[in-house]
Formats: sequence, structure tokens, C-alpha cells
Amino acid sequence: MAQPQPRTLRTPDTPDGPADPVPVAFLGRTSTLVLQDPAASMRRQVRSAQDWLPPGWFIAAWYWDIESGGLDLEHRGHNEVWRQFTGIGIPRDGGLPDLLEDARAPVPKFAAVIVEDIERSSRDTFTSLRIEKELSDQGIPLFATDEPVDIEGVNENTILVRRVKQGIAEWYRFSLKKKCWNGLVDHSLEGWNIGPAPYGYLADRVPHPTPVKASQGRTKTRLALDPVRAPVVVQIFTWRVIDKLGAPAIAARLNADPARYPAPGKPGWTAQLVHVILRNPKYTGHMVFGRRRTRNKRRVQAPPRDWLWSPQPVHPALIDRATWEQAQEIGKKHATSRDTPAPGPGTPSAVRSYPYRSRCRCRECRRRMAGRRYKTGSQSVYYRCPHDPANPRHAAASPAHPATVQAPEKTLDRLVGEFTGTYLFGPDRAALVAAQLPATQADADAGRDAARAALELRIKQNETAKKAQLTAHEHLPQDDPGTAAEMRTRIFDRFAELRAEHEQLQAQLDALTATSTQPADLSLLDQLPLAGNPLPRLTPQDKALLFQALNLEILWNPADRQATIWVEITDTTLRAIPAILDPSQDGFHDTDPDQPKPACDFDKPPRAGTTAHRPGKQHA
Repeated sequence: MAQPQPRTLRTPDTPDGPADPVPVAFLGRTSTLVLQDPAASMRRQVRSAQDWLPPGWFIAAWYWDIESGGLDLEHRGHNEVWRQFTGIGIPRDGGLPDLLEDARAPVPKFAAVIVEDIERSSRDTFTSLRIEKELSDQGIPLFATDEPVDIEGVNENTILVRRVKQGIAEWYRFSLKKKCWNGLVDHSLEGWNIGPAPYGYLADRVPHPTPVKASQGRTKTRLALDPVRAPVVVQIFTWRVIDKLGAPAIAARLNADPARYPAPGKPGWTAQLVHVILRNPKYTGHMVFGRRRTRNKRRVQAPPRDWLWSPQPVHPALIDRATWEQAQEIGKKHATSRDTPAPGPGTPSAVRSYPYRSRCRCRECRRRMAGRRYKTGSQSVYYRCPHDPANPRHAAASPAHPATVQAPEKTLDRLVGEFTGTYLFGPDRAALVAAQLPATQADADAGRDAARAALELRIKQNETAKKAQLTAHEHLPQDDPGTAAEMRTRIFDRFAELRAEHEQLQAQLDALTATSTQPADLSLLDQLPLAGNPLPRLTPQDKALLFQALNLEILWNPADRQATIWVEITDTTLRAIPAILDPSQDGFHDTDPDQPKPACDFDKPPRAGTTAHRPGKQHA
């Protein structure tokens, strides 16, 4: 890079006679006010700079900040921490951005810049070189007090010392970050909590094991059960895993009884607070670290496979790990689907209820199909796939996807009615379902192994596709920059899609591995009433309640106009079905939703619910 060519900087001792005084800008920086005293550090830097100045040179402008030296140049000088230290006796004309701006003035008010150490400009080599280059373009040299002194310009010794120190500064920053990370990992694996105690736990503070830190009053924290709030966490996971409720519906139930379910704070329970609890893996009793990472200097959510789990539970568990995994899978399926089938009066969606909302997916792309009413004479309702052929991401993910995929509600009613009337509420249901479900533990294990093998194959194919994209990037045409740029963009987009797909497949494989299998319990079918096809007798709202109780899922095949249907039967299903089919019975509509739930025994980690069994699937 170009080196600074300073203006004529002479001292009064030059052979040409006395020169005009030389104005210099002081540049200072200290990192934080947590582990050091910014006032003492800044005064030391000023003294070092003043001691270095040759005769006749003086500090005419003062630029200093209190911020990390690892920030990009664009992010420097934007905090207000320095305002807490305006009384330390050091003037301030601005921060680093102000210095660079003043250097670009037609007549700068300084002819050189002085720092105590080159790392005070930045601990990032690239940023430090940018600062040096911008000053060099204006003919302003950058001096450091610990480098060889040559006011005539930058020589080879200055360059060597500076570049070595810039590399060391960046190495030190990353080395320190790695050591801090490893320390936090060991801290977590030993069971110590980082940050505030999650809702449902209390912070059990113990004196710091290091005597010096203990003498300073510092502590470490383990998690202990909060006897008042811990049962609330168990109830939240129960509503999620057993009742398949979304966060807004759970928050509404919690707010309906604030004495029984005390909120973390004002204004009460929100969907976001419920999401935070449902996503927190610490409720399994394991200490988990590294859920958020820094990627390209941005804080992002790390995929679960990169989290660091303590080998064994280190604090009391509120749920087991299998229940937590199940809650995450249900959350992905639930997404933004609505829990209340009948919207309130006055809302636009109150005109029409869509009972298959969030329950029907397109087989080609697995996206949820949204209900739409067409204003025809028959007022037909269709569920349409949101796939957009004009969207490059959609087209790349599902190249064979038809332009339009929609399923008529009447067809879905017919298929689901045949399924429920035959496999759930029909007289021969037990024999029909027994032919499709695993009857022994060996059969259940074989089914899980087959599913795992299929996922592992898709992951292997995904890795092969990513390698193909990397190979294509290595062989871009060199003689056509325009074509190469377009291909590079498409390769990057495709690679990003493959990476996202890999994360989803790996999450499914991890969840499948953590799930225990067991043969189907056909006795649950015997407890359902013999009702035939109930759909013609139900209103759209009652249909939605029935589908919610059965956790109905539909995979629509547009090519053959077929539907693959799944339902789940649990204890909650058995309690809900009679009241839906016969509203005169007491049950689903008017019972306390909390009453059937078992009490929590904190001596043993409770399960949030029983294992759900699929009574079967039908290709209709």
C-alpha cells in the first residue's frame, strides 16, 4: 500500500532555521470500563504522546473513544460511553470518524497524528491499514510512540515494526477470544449458569472458587428449582406437546389465571415469553452453551447440533430431553397457524372459517396451503400452495413444481370423511389399522431405522450437491467476467439453500435419534365412539376443533389429486372427541383445561405427556 508522504515537518533545530510550530492530533482508545480504568489509561496515553513529541510540536486536536478495537471502521465512534469521562481533564474534539473527517478538510488543523501504540488505532489489521491509508492520502503521517522515530517520513524499519505489531495485535485479540470461549465452555460443562436464571429456576449463588475473586465478593451460580414457577413451565410444555397449542393460545391461558401462573413481569404473559421458555433447553437439566454465535460480526442463532450440552444433567430437570425435542418439532409444524378455529367478531377472517388451515401441505414443496374462497355461484373454497414460479428460490428448491397447486375443500372433506369414518369411527377400524402399524417393538425399531437411513441418504446427497457447487465455483469462466459474476451469484444462492436444507435434515435426524419407539396401542381406538363419517354433521368451527383434537395432517398430491392423511390419538383426544361429536356432553368445550393434567413430581423429571400413536394413514 502507499506510504504516508508527510508535509515538511521541521523542528527548530533544523539547519534551515526555526520552523513554525507543528500541530499534531492525538488519537487514543481504551476498550471497556469493565476490566480497566479508562481515565487512567487515557492519561497514560496522553503522557506517552507528549513525551514523544519533538521540540516545537504540540497537540492541537484530541480524538479518543472508549470502544473495542475489533470493530469495523464503519462502526467506530458511535457510542456515548465517553460522556461519562468528560471530567478527566482531557479535551475531546471527537472520535476516530471525526479525525478522518477533519483530515479531509482543505486545510487540516493538524499535520500529523500520534498514538501511543499502533493497536490503539485498531486491533484489526485491515482496519488499521485503512486508517493509515486514508491519512496517507491527505499527506498526514501516523506516528506511534513505541516505533523508531523518523519525522522525515516512514522508513523500512518503521514499516517492519508496525506491520509486525499490527499482526500481533490481531493475533492477541483472536487468541484472547478463543481462551475466553474455552473458559466459558468449561464453566458451562461444569454446571455453572451464565446470565439470569431462566423462569422456573432460582439463582443459587456460591462464593467464587478462586480465593482472590471470592475476596472481591464475586460468585458463581447454579440453578435451583423455584417451587412457585417451576410447575408453570411444566404446564407450558404440556399444552405444547399434548394439546399442540401455539404460543399465543398458551399465553392467553396463562394470563387467564395470573395467581396460578405468575408472569415474569409486566405486562404479563406474551407469545414471545412463551417462545423463550419453549426454546430453552436448560429445562432438561443439562447446561447448554453456545446457542448464539458471532458470524461475520453478527449475532445469529446457532443450529442445535452446534450447541454444547453438559454430558449429564447438572441441575433439577423440569422435562426430559425427549419432551423438549418433541416441543421443538411441534413448534416447527405449528408455525403461525391459529389455535382458535372461530375468529372473533369484527375481524375480516370471521366471514369464513377454514377448517384445514395449517393442516394441508403441498407434497411437492411441503409448504402449508392457505384457504381461499372464490366468488363464484357455489362459493367454492380451495387451499392453495404459496409456491411462486417467478421466485428464484422457490423455483430452485422445487424445479418440477406445477405453476398452481390447489385442493378443493369439498374434495378434502370427502377424503377426510372416508378416512375418519373408516379408520377412526368405523366398526372394522382396529383390524384395518393393525394391518398398517407396527405390532411389535422390532417392527417399531425397524420403521425408525428405515426413516433414519432415508434421512442419512438425503444428507449424503446434500453434501454431494454442495461439493458440486464448490467445484462449479472453482471452474468459473475467466474470459467472461459478466457471465462469471452471474454464475457466482447463482452458485452462492444455491449453496445457501443446500446449507439450510442440511440443517433441517440434521435436526430431523437428531430428533429421530433421540426418540424412543414403541409398538402401537390399538386399545385407544376402542375408546372412540362408533360415529361413522361425522363431517357432514359438523359446522366448520367444529370441524376445526375435531382436526385439532386429532392433530390432523394432510399431504396433498397435485399430480394424482390424492391425499395422505395422518392423525394422532392421545388421552386428550379421547376426552375431546365425545364433546365435539355431541356438544350436549360435558367435556371439551367447558371443562377446565388444566384439570386432567397430572401434578408435577419434582423428585423425578416429569414427562410433559404420553406418547402419541398414529392410528394409520390412508391414500385416498
